[in-house]
Amino acid sequence: MSDKNIETARRLFKAVEERDVAGVLATYAPEIVIRDAASLPYGGTHHGLEGAKQHIEVAAQTWNHLQSEAARKMNGVFLNAGEYVVVLWRLKGLEVSSGRTLDSPVVSVYKIRDEKIIESQMFYSDTATIVQFLNGETQA
Repeated sequence: MSDKNIETARRLFKAVEERDVAGVLATYAPEIVIRDAASLPYGGTHHGLEGAKQHIEVAAQTWNHLQSEAARKMNGVFLNAGEYVVVLWRLKGLEVSSGRTLDSPVVSVYKIRDEKIIESQMFYSDTATIVQFLNGETQA
């Protein structure tokens, strides 16, 4: 079962990188719960497929103009943890006008049942730096 769980997480990452909303939603169970850092524009707790769709859309609006196709590649490292899959990845961005960049490590944990993600939680190494980047502030 764990190999199938890894494949489910890989499908999710591929869909996110391609900005394929239908593909992302296809990896989620109807009862999905997504927990993301409350300080981010798309943060908080999102329930069900409608909540997931809102999370995806706001995240895409936040990042699309800051990520080229190459920057959307998250370079995920997928770790089998039984009913969980842990993914180590990079959040990258570039503000073209100022040249400011972001490259920050993230850990995501996915609980998977019957080849569908039922829980998703992201752990960022430094949300303050991400928020500063999104707000156009220079990092100290």
